[in-house]
Amino acid sequence: MKLVKANIYGFGKWVDQKFNFEQDYQVIFGSNEAGKTTLLNFIQSILFGFASARGDNKYLQYKPKNSSKYGGELIFKADDDSTWTVKRVTGKGDGTVTLFHDDQQVPESLLSEIIGNFTKDDFENTHVFDDRSILSIYSLDEDKLETEVMSIGAVGSKEWLATAEKLNHDAEDIYKPRGQKQPLIVNLKKNDELLEEKSEIENQQVAYQRVKNQLNQTQAEFNENESLLKQASDRENNLQALDKKWSRYEQLLQNSNPSNSTDQISDEDWEDVLKANQELSTLKETSDSNKIANLDNVEKSILDNYRKNQTRLDYVRNQKFELQNLQFHRDDMNSKLLKIDTQVDQLFKNHPELSERMLPLIGEEIDQLAPQTNKNNLPLIICGIAVVLALIINPWRWIFVAVALASGFWYWYQERLNHHNNLDSYSFLKEKGYANLSREAVLGIQGTVIALDNFHTTQTSLVDGIKSIEVDMNKWRNILIELNVLDDSYKGDNYNEQIEKYFARLDQIMAKADLVEQTQAQTQKITDDRKRRLGELNKAIFAILQKYQIVNMEDFIRMHTSQVENQRIRTQIKQDKDFLGNDLAELQKYSNHSELMQKLTEAAAKRTELSEKNNQLSRQMGSLKEQMQQIFDNNHYQRVIAALAQNKADIIENYDEWLAKKLASQWIRRMLNIATKNRYPKMIKKATQYFALLTNQNYIKIDFNKNDLVVISKAKNKFDVHELSKATTIQLYLALRLAFVTEISDLVKLPILIDDAFVDFDISRTENVFQLIKEISKTNQVIYVTANEPQEIPEEHILNLEEKEIVQSYK
Repeated sequence: MKLVKANIYGFGKWVDQKFNFEQDYQVIFGSNEAGKTTLLNFIQSILFGFASARGDNKYLQYKPKNSSKYGGELIFKADDDSTWTVKRVTGKGDGTVTLFHDDQQVPESLLSEIIGNFTKDDFENTHVFDDRSILSIYSLDEDKLETEVMSIGAVGSKEWLATAEKLNHDAEDIYKPRGQKQPLIVNLKKNDELLEEKSEIENQQVAYQRVKNQLNQTQAEFNENESLLKQASDRENNLQALDKKWSRYEQLLQNSNPSNSTDQISDEDWEDVLKANQELSTLKETSDSNKIANLDNVEKSILDNYRKNQTRLDYVRNQKFELQNLQFHRDDMNSKLLKIDTQVDQLFKNHPELSERMLPLIGEEIDQLAPQTNKNNLPLIICGIAVVLALIINPWRWIFVAVALASGFWYWYQERLNHHNNLDSYSFLKEKGYANLSREAVLGIQGTVIALDNFHTTQTSLVDGIKSIEVDMNKWRNILIELNVLDDSYKGDNYNEQIEKYFARLDQIMAKADLVEQTQAQTQKITDDRKRRLGELNKAIFAILQKYQIVNMEDFIRMHTSQVENQRIRTQIKQDKDFLGNDLAELQKYSNHSELMQKLTEAAAKRTELSEKNNQLSRQMGSLKEQMQQIFDNNHYQRVIAALAQNKADIIENYDEWLAKKLASQWIRRMLNIATKNRYPKMIKKATQYFALLTNQNYIKIDFNKNDLVVISKAKNKFDVHELSKATTIQLYLALRLAFVTEISDLVKLPILIDDAFVDFDISRTENVFQLIKEISKTNQVIYVTANEPQEIPEEHILNLEEKEIVQSYK
C-alpha cells in the first residue's frame, strides 16, 4: 500500500485541507507551528484511532477550534492499482471508521489489508522517528544503551531484559560467593554447627545401641504375635458366621429332597380336568325340567361385562400362568437379595477397616501407590555429556553448562520426590474413602473393595428387577379390577385363584344364560345335548385319569397337591443351599451345634490370650523407647536431628530459589541473544549496508561476538555498542530500525514517518540520512517533515506548508 492523498475535514489547525503524497519519499517543509507534526499525527490517528479524552491523552487530541468537523480520510493505492480509502470521524471510542475499496464500502475488518496486525504502539515503535525517540538514546548508560540497540526487532525484549536483571539481583540476595548475610550462607554455617553438635551427642551410642537391640527384639516378637492374633481373630469371625447360619443348615437337613416322579401331571392336563369337572358340575346342577330359572341382576351384570370385554377377558384367562411365573420370579429374586445381603455383612465382619464409601482404585492410581524401585539415571547421563561437551566445544560452553545444571537439578528433584512422597499428596484416596489407611492397607484391601462393589451392583440389579415385577403385578391388578375380575377391596396377590373363581362363575352364568335363551321347544334338545356333553366330559376326564393310572378325581387332586408340595420343597432346599453357599461344606464338618459352639469358645479364648500378650509387648516397647529418649538428655538428640532436618529443608529451599532465578535470568538473556543473532539475518545484512552509508563507509559490518552486538570499522577494529560515540550510536540505532522496517515490508507496508529527528546531525550526516531515505523509498514510502529548508532535493518531492497556510488564510 502507498499513501497518495490525505483529505483533512478538521484536525488541529488543518480544516478542509488536501495533501498529495504521490512520491516515494516526500519532504514536508515548514517553520515551527506550521502543522508538520499535526499532519503526521493525522495520518496515525486515521489509521489507528483518535486519542481518548481520559487522563493525559486528552492533550494528544487535535479537535479543531474553528470547526465542528473532526477527522478525515487517507487514500492508498495497492499494487494492483486499486484504491483503498480509510475514513475516520468523531464517534464512540477512537472514532467511527468507514472503509472503501475503490468506490465500494467494505467491512472495517479489512483494514488489516493496510495495517496488517499492527497496533498504534507497534507503528510508533517501528515506523515513526522523532527527536524524542532519537534524543532519548543520549541519556542511556552503557548497559541500557546496549539493551536498547539489541532489542530492535525482538518484541518485548526490553521488558524481558529488565526481568532478567531483576531475577539476577534477587538471586544474589539469596547467595553470593563471598556474602555473609544472605539466607543460604547463614543456613550453610548453621548446618556445620548442628553437625558438630550431633557428633558430640552420638558418643553415647553404646548405651543407646544396647537399648535399641532390646527394642528390635521386642518389636520382632510383637510382630509375630500380631500375626497370630490376626489368624485367631479370623478363625473366631468365621466360626461366628457359621453359628449364625446353623439354624438355616438344620432346616436344610430336615427337608429331604423329594424324588422326581416320571408321571408328572402337566399344567395343560390339570387345567383340562378342572375345566371339564367344573363344566360337569354345572351341567349336573342344571334342572331337566322345562322351568328355566332367569338370571338375577348380578349375573346379568357379570354376563354383560364379559360380552363388552370378551377379547380382553379371554386374554386374561389364557395369560394367567404368566402371573404365576411373575410371582415365582419375584420370590426367587427376594431369596437371592437376602443371600447377597448376608455376603455383604460377612465382608464387613471379616474386614473391619472396610467402609461403604470405599471405591475401587483404577490401574493408574494403584501404580502411583506402588513403591518406585527403578531409578531414572538419564539426568545424570545428560549432565555428564553436557560437562564433557562444555570442555570441548568453546563457542557453546555456557549452553552446555546450563544443560548440565538443569539435568542435575532434574535428578535432584526426582530424588527429593522419592524421599518425601507421602499419601497426603494423593487426593483420590480421600475422595474414594481411604483416609487414615496405610499404603499397604489400601493396596491389600482392593480385592475386598472390588467384591463389595460387585455385590452392590448385584443388589441394585435385583432390587430393580423386583421393582419391575411389582410394577407388572400392579398393572395386572389394575387390569383385573378394571375388568371386574377383582374387587378394589382385595388385598392379596393370588390372582390365579381369583381368576379361576371368576371364570368358574362366569361359565355357570353363561351356561345358565344359554338355557334361558332357549325356547321351550328347544328344552328337549338342550337336555339331549347336556347328556351328550356329560358323556364327553366324563370320557375326557376318564382318559386323563387313565393316562396317569388314577382311579378317581380325589386321587388325581391328591397327586397334583403332592406334586406342588414337592416343588415347594425343592425351591426351599435350593434357597437354603444358596444362602449357605461355601459355608455348607464347613457346617457339614460338625455333627451338632454344641460341637460348633465348643470350637467357637476355644477360638475366642485363644484370641483373648494373644490380645493380652500383644498389649504386654506393646507396653514393653514403650518403656524401651522411653529409655532411649532419656539417654539423650530429654530428647536433646532428637531436637538436634529435627533442627538438622529443618536446616536441610531450608538450604534446599534457598538453593532451589537461587538456582531457579539464576537459570531463568541466564535463559532470558541467552534466548534474546540467539533471537537477535539468528532470527533476523536479513535485517542485520540490510542494517550493515545502511550503517555503512550513514557513516561514510567508516564501519563496514555489524556482527555478534559471544552473543553481544559489535561493529567492525574499515580498519577491521571491533567496537562494542557502548564504545561508540553518541552520534555513531544514533546512526547504528537508525540503521537497525530502518532495516527492521524494510525487512517486514512483506507483512506491512506503511509509510515511514520522520519528524525532524536529525536536527543535531551535522551537514555530512544529514546528507547521508537523505541519501539513505532515497535508498529506502525504493521499497518503503517515506514522509519526512523538517523546519530546515532541504537542499538538493527535487521540487516535486517537497511540500511547502507555508503555501498551504497562505491558501488556508485566503479561504
